[in-house]
Amino acid sequence: MNRALLEGRDITVQFGQGSNAFEAVKSASMYINSGEIVGIVGESGSGKTTLARVLVGLQPIRVGAVSLEETLVLSSNSKKEIPKNERWKIQMVFQDPYSSLNPRIQAWKTVAEVFQVWKKLSPKQGKKAAFDLLQSIGITASQAKRYPRSLSGGQRQRVSIARALAPGPKVLIADEPTSSIDQSAQAQLINLLNRLQSERDLAILFISHDLALVRYITSRVYVMKQGCIVEEGNTKTVLHRPKHPYTKLLLESLPGKVHQQSSS
Repeated sequence: MNRALLEGRDITVQFGQGSNAFEAVKSASMYINSGEIVGIVGESGSGKTTLARVLVGLQPIRVGAVSLEETLVLSSNSKKEIPKNERWKIQMVFQDPYSSLNPRIQAWKTVAEVFQVWKKLSPKQGKKAAFDLLQSIGITASQAKRYPRSLSGGQRQRVSIARALAPGPKVLIADEPTSSIDQSAQAQLINLLNRLQSERDLAILFISHDLALVRYITSRVYVMKQGCIVEEGNTKTVLHRPKHPYTKLLLESLPGKVHQQSSS
C-alpha cells in the first residue's frame, strides 16, 4: 500500500470545559493518498467539518496527531502545529462560498492575492495568473471582474476553488461544496472536481451528506456518527453492503436513491 499523503490518527476535539465539555470528534483516524478522492459522510453535527478543520490546521485538538507526507505536522503530545510554510499543501473549500469571499473584492483579486502571497508573484503576474486559473475552471474574464454578490452560487464556489488551488496544494478539502447551489451547478462542480483530481493528481477529501454524490465521486468513504468513525472502506462496498446500523439508516433515509444504483 502507498504511504498516506495526509493522515489523522486518534483525533479527539473537545469544546467547552468541565461539566460543559463536549467531544465533537472522538478518536477518529483517517488517511488519504495522493490523487485519491475520499468521502466523509454523516448527518449534520456528526463531526465531519470539525475533523476537516483539524486536518487543514484550523481546529486545535485535545488528543491525536496529523502527518503530511509522512512528516508529523500536528501533535497533541508535543503541542506541535502545522507550520505556516507548509499550510499551502492543504487547502479547504468551505460550504458557503458567499460568506468565505470578501464582498468588497472582485473575484480575480481574491485569487491574485493568493498568488502574490504564496508564489511571490508581482501584482501584474498575479493578475494574469488569477485570470488564467479562473478561466481554466469556467469563470470568464467578465465574471472574474465581478464582486461576489453579482455571481451565482456555482460561480462563487468556483472562485473559492480557484483561490484554494492558487498555492498549488496537494490536498483539497471540499466541505459540503454543493449544498448551497442548484442541481445543475452541482453536476458541473462535481465534474470539475473530477477533472482537477485527474489533471493535477490532486487528493480531494469530499465531505457531504449526499450519499449519491459521494458514491459517484469517491473511491473510499468514512461514515461518521456523533464524532466517531463507525464504518470505512471502498465506497461501493460500504454503500451497497453496509455493516454498521447507522450506515444502513443513512441509506434508508434516501429511498431508492443509492440502492437502485447498485443494480445498474
